[in-house]
Amino acid sequence: MKHTIYTTERDALVNDYKKNINIQQDENLTGQLNMVSAGLVNYLPEINTSEHEAIYKNILLHKKLSILEQSSFEALDYVTTENLSAATLDLLKTKPAVICTFHTGSYRILNLFLIKHRIPFSLVMGEAIVQQEGEMFHNLYNNLPGSNASDDFKIINAEDANVGLKMLRELKKGRSLLLYIDGNTGAGAATTKNDNRCVINFLHQQLFARKGIAYLAHTARVPVVTVASYRHSWEHIRLKFYNPIVPDAEIDKTLFAENATQQIYDLVSPLIKAYPEQWEGWLYIHKSAKIIQDSIVQERIKNACITEKISFDSFRFGIFKLNGSPFLLNKNTYAFYEINNQLYDLLTACNNHPVKKDRIDIALFNKLYEQGVITYV
Repeated sequence: MKHTIYTTERDALVNDYKKNINIQQDENLTGQLNMVSAGLVNYLPEINTSEHEAIYKNILLHKKLSILEQSSFEALDYVTTENLSAATLDLLKTKPAVICTFHTGSYRILNLFLIKHRIPFSLVMGEAIVQQEGEMFHNLYNNLPGSNASDDFKIINAEDANVGLKMLRELKKGRSLLLYIDGNTGAGAATTKNDNRCVINFLHQQLFARKGIAYLAHTARVPVVTVASYRHSWEHIRLKFYNPIVPDAEIDKTLFAENATQQIYDLVSPLIKAYPEQWEGWLYIHKSAKIIQDSIVQERIKNACITEKISFDSFRFGIFKLNGSPFLLNKNTYAFYEINNQLYDLLTACNNHPVKKDRIDIALFNKLYEQGVITYV
């Protein structure tokens, strides 16, 4: 019966959720879509912009499914593990480790998996989530089959002033830590300028990534076990384990942290590239982006053919409204500028259908074309 409830709710989301998302009628969704599109343009430029809206809707769907599955112990029956060796499972059961994961696929189901296998751990998450869902997490997980009440699951506020000491104490007690390396919470107010960040290569660009997770592992002399979830299909959830990264006491902490952070992202990048619609990070990647390349954008401009019709260049720019005010977004820099309603209507028309060049004032046309906002089609 419980399986029927879970699968019914899952299938209802899969079949109906996206139908009820009307992006064009919601300013917040339109704005968020444009930021997601900017991330895809910068980091996965090979994806056509015509696919961005579908990817965005699927991101929202996967987020909903993940919330459903965090409280559905029955969903574990639809989970398959990859590369989980007996040695790694034994390590997690008998020794503390830093379990590093990403907001991909059914990312919340990893909590259930750890409890099912009686792996004592503490979940590190942001203050807002602790306040909103902390009690729910405790009630849920402490009553799951196989749990041992408070011994199996604890929550640590990632934004607590003494969070570092608290995490070290948990590791010394023999409890593992579960942390999300691709989130912003707990990494400090400044996402691109603080000591807890390092620059790494990621897909087509770079990121200011959290190195504190690997630094913590080196300090505590415990391995980093990277895990990423993804859906092979709606009925099949995968938990992909990667070989543990073991700290070397002979290597400087900072150097190890930076190298390990790059290695962690290198491990999971192919999965994100293969299933971009399953990574929630596109919703906030702009907060930690470091853009170093625009060669593909420039190449598109150089190869443009001069015709009678022009179109809005949705590869380079986005348009949206916020609180009724129209804005133009430069996707390559994430900078956005307020524009007037007349220009907004013109660019919207160009975005929907190519228009003849003579419909636009020549001075305005030259300015828009020079900046790459419009292009010949």
